[in-house]
Amino acid sequence: MSKHDPHAPAGYEKTDAHAGDTYRAGFYILGTMVLTALVVVPMYRTLARREAREQRPAASVLRPDANAPAAAFPRLVVSEPVVLAEFRAQEEAFLASYGWVEKDKGLARMPIDAAMKIVAERGLPTFPAPAASPTPAGGAQ
Repeated sequence: MSKHDPHAPAGYEKTDAHAGDTYRAGFYILGTMVLTALVVVPMYRTLARREAREQRPAASVLRPDANAPAAAFPRLVVSEPVVLAEFRAQEEAFLASYGWVEKDKGLARMPIDAAMKIVAERGLPTFPAPAASPTPAGGAQ
């Protein structure tokens, strides 16, 4: 029979949880974890040894032919400041020398200092102003 009193106020538990039962459940869980580890770890080691025995030997790397040309691009950047200094030196050499930009069109480059002297002597070139169009550039009226 039940010891439930229908006239007693409800809404809370009348007995506390037993600490012994809680500890016992924790020890069962801990024991299960230890037993599982004692079974799985040796099994894993056995399977790993068998897998290592069944593997073929690693492929040997052949020495590359010394006569083969090295790849020109992309190069591995070993020292970024050195590469940047080389790049800036190439730019400076390019900006400080004469050369053709498009020879067939007659476009050439010249050093910046020489170009600045010419502009200082002659002044900036003037170009004719474009003719004013009656319609806006968008074409809408």
